[in-house]
Amino acid sequence: MNYAEICRDAFALVDDIGNGSFNTENSERGTLATTVEVAMPVLSVFRTLDPNDPASIAEARSKLAALAGSEQGVFSRYPALAAFALGESIVPQ
Repeated sequence: MNYAEICRDAFALVDDIGNGSFNTENSERGTLATTVEVAMPVLSVFRTLDPNDPASIAEARSKLAALAGSEQGVFSRYPALAAFALGESIVPQ
């Protein structure tokens, strides 16, 4: 898995949340709640991720897997990010 592709998906997720892409008439959660519950944790993971450090990768994957498990509707739109969270290896560029 290409590290740049994973990062693009992560930042696209954050941007889409900020633009209200996950708000629907039936949604009980608005942009602010989605930002706090999904976007901020994703940004936090990537802020500390070192793609050359196996321990850092394992920690990031663990945190993202927990988020992906509880936010499947959000993560399903970002295949590279979801694949990384679910265990595909990354290749730093």
